[in-house]
Amino acid sequence: MKKIILCMMLAIFLSSCGYITTKEQIKIPEVHKGTQGAVLTFLKDMPPSELYEDRSFEAGIKIQNKGATDIRRGMLAIGVEEQQIITDGSADERFDLDGKSVFNPAGSQDILRFKIKTRTLGPQLEHYPTEITATACYQYKTEATALMCIDPDLTGMVKTKPCVVRKQTFSGGQGAPVAVSSVEPKMLFHEDAAKIQPEFYITLQNVGQGDAMMKDKVYDACTGKSLGTESWNIVELNAHLSETPLKCRPEKIKLTRETRVVCTLEEGIDKSQGAYTAPLSIEVNYGYRDRIVKKIEIKKITAKNI
Repeated sequence: MKKIILCMMLAIFLSSCGYITTKEQIKIPEVHKGTQGAVLTFLKDMPPSELYEDRSFEAGIKIQNKGATDIRRGMLAIGVEEQQIITDGSADERFDLDGKSVFNPAGSQDILRFKIKTRTLGPQLEHYPTEITATACYQYKTEATALMCIDPDLTGMVKTKPCVVRKQTFSGGQGAPVAVSSVEPKMLFHEDAAKIQPEFYITLQNVGQGDAMMKDKVYDACTGKSLGTESWNIVELNAHLSETPLKCRPEKIKLTRETRVVCTLEEGIDKSQGAYTAPLSIEVNYGYRDRIVKKIEIKKITAKNI
């Protein structure tokens, strides 16, 4: 019996070290893929579509992080038409949700509940249609990496090169609602004649269903405070070529349908180097707001519908 157990342990060890191979390959989940962050869903019949006046009920919302960034201290707020519905307790809650990972490819989720009460309808009203809104606001980031060709030979004197400078496009997102859709490299003359200056034109898009904002305004966005146009659709971008930081413009980036950011390696690259590939790392930081709406109808209590 001891020999059997020893053999089993040895087989597991050899397999983990790569000495035993199988025909089936393990598929690693693409964590940095997708266009979603927090996804909201009302629980079934929480609230129901039809409610009577002067009744208490619960609104239940499932919130799942389907992106690649961990959410810390996000806010989920419930919104109602206060003339007909009141919240019985807090109208907002905080939440923490881990993003997608190799060990948790679906991302983590939570369920938050809010106590709500309908008011008494006026004497002229038999029923009243209204809505309940659930809004999630949180900080998020997009990470993208591309191998770029750096070619100091601007005159084309070298005929055989290991790579070609070309635009790269990306589809399917990077596991976040704001996506890097393309990077276009350009090799330019430097003020130092012995160098060239690489520039990268990075295109950003809001590919999610919600709204981006300044990352420090997420709580204001969920509690109904006026942010003004200067806070909506504002993101921050940092980029590195290998480990060298790039200078990116504009410093204040406002998302439009397609927003272009220019990042420059100001120190330049020596012309004596041959063409080579280097990783361009891009990180975009922002706040984000997602919301869902449930239509309900409040009914008056009468002899007919009791």
